[in-house]
Amino acid sequence: MSENITFEKLDKKYYQILKDWWHSERVKQFWDNSSEMEEDVDNYVVNGQKTFYDYYIGLYNGVPYALVMTSEQKEDDYYEYYKNYLSKTGKTYAIDFMIGNEEFVGKHLSSITLRTFIEQYSDEEADRFIIDPEFDNDIAFKCYKGAGFVDVDEYIVKDGYFKGKRLHLMIRGRERKKDVQLEER
Repeated sequence: MSENITFEKLDKKYYQILKDWWHSERVKQFWDNSSEMEEDVDNYVVNGQKTFYDYYIGLYNGVPYALVMTSEQKEDDYYEYYKNYLSKTGKTYAIDFMIGNEEFVGKHLSSITLRTFIEQYSDEEADRFIIDPEFDNDIAFKCYKGAGFVDVDEYIVKDGYFKGKRLHLMIRGRERKKDVQLEER
């Protein structure tokens, strides 16, 4: 199944599709679809400016169905919650992920999509990935575990769109063996 999955950087041909996904009721439950987020995407796609995120559209047999967002995490970055979990041997990237295309929901593609994305990720120095689902999003939590992420911590967001939300902090190495020393909670 993973051989059917490819990724392309978000560009103008997928822009309206992404906007439609973001405004669906299912996605609004767990996704930052604020005007600031939309402005970030506008700057990335329409204005060609590098933003905090890189955006990738997941395609299954050429059909857009998923969004993966990445942002490199560094010691001095905004996300203080991640600092104890940054890679000591390479780069660490935070991931945000969704199945946006309703036709692909419930098809058991989420875990496979994330595993495939990490295997194909172009930055050779990337050896750790962080993802942080909300505590009340059991579906995402199970998906991320299925993709090889380990639940290592939790935190409550102090500001921004998700202020006050309790999140799992999950990590995964590019190769599973790199995170063997991590104990699951």
